[in-house]
Amino acid sequence: MIILGSGSDYKIAEKSVKVLEEMKVPYDIKVASAHRTHGRVKDIMTNYTDNVEVFIAIAGLAAHLPGVIASYTTKPVIAVPCTGKIGGLDALLSSTEMQLGTPVATMGIDRGENAAWLACQIIACNDDNMKEALKNKRESYNQKMENDEKDVVEKIAGEYYTKSERVEHERPTVKKELVLPKNTKVLIISGNYSNMEIVHKITQTLETLGIGSNYKVVSATRTPDKLEKYMKEADDQVDLYIAVSSLSTVLSGAMVSHTTKPVIGVPCTTKRLGIDSLLSMVEMPPGVPTATMGIDAGENAALYVARILSIYDEDIRNSLIKYMKTLHRNIYYE
Repeated sequence: MIILGSGSDYKIAEKSVKVLEEMKVPYDIKVASAHRTHGRVKDIMTNYTDNVEVFIAIAGLAAHLPGVIASYTTKPVIAVPCTGKIGGLDALLSSTEMQLGTPVATMGIDRGENAAWLACQIIACNDDNMKEALKNKRESYNQKMENDEKDVVEKIAGEYYTKSERVEHERPTVKKELVLPKNTKVLIISGNYSNMEIVHKITQTLETLGIGSNYKVVSATRTPDKLEKYMKEADDQVDLYIAVSSLSTVLSGAMVSHTTKPVIGVPCTTKRLGIDSLLSMVEMPPGVPTATMGIDAGENAALYVARILSIYDEDIRNSLIKYMKTLHRNIYYE
């Protein structure tokens, strides 16, 4: 279900619709403001969502709509912040920086198409046909890039343009194989050991929810071949991934490039308050979304995993509902 905070955001919703139509995913469209028509949002979430698996919330300015939607459901909510007076940064931060217990996967500003692609990835967790369709779509990008390259050369190449000759070379061999325990549903990858406190929050929350996980420390810049091999081997063993990264967050982008399964990203605090990590993680190009959480929000990343898996797993759904009830008695919960 696509919910717009204002009819003026229809062009962003149209991007989502085009993807859903291409992938043959049934959808509904609603318009309701979290501030001006809160009762309408509540009515939609209470009485119109029995067959909905994923929500896409599109809003700008003080974009509280995704959070309000998340407060009324345990299903996954995807936020698309819209451009506004300060370039959409207000809406972006309103969407990502959610309280514990109401995780929202945020896309880049105005990236309605990526919200739909993430929705398809979530649906594919229990749909082999969708899984195959996503793989075929990803493979089609190679031909698109080849065509674009030819067009660019025709437009701008000059007298000294020289086409590079292909000379085959072997990449460094990574001998170690990645074998995960059979109950592993989530692979957590951190770019370095400095983020282990966030990783611990994730694994602890997943364990509480009864969701099997495993974590590895792999650098996307220092050991790219190792990361690629691990992702390839893990893809048949897990349902989804969590990337924990700081600074330029190359890790999350690299992980997304190696899989069509959902990748949840947790940007980590740096000297720039984590804003650099957040922006480089969330602003992904069309077709390759990262489900970005708030800065250092490891627990919410784990809870978002539970929201995805609970669509198809009743035991996880019950564990999630039980966990949510305990938050109301937690002194750290607002």
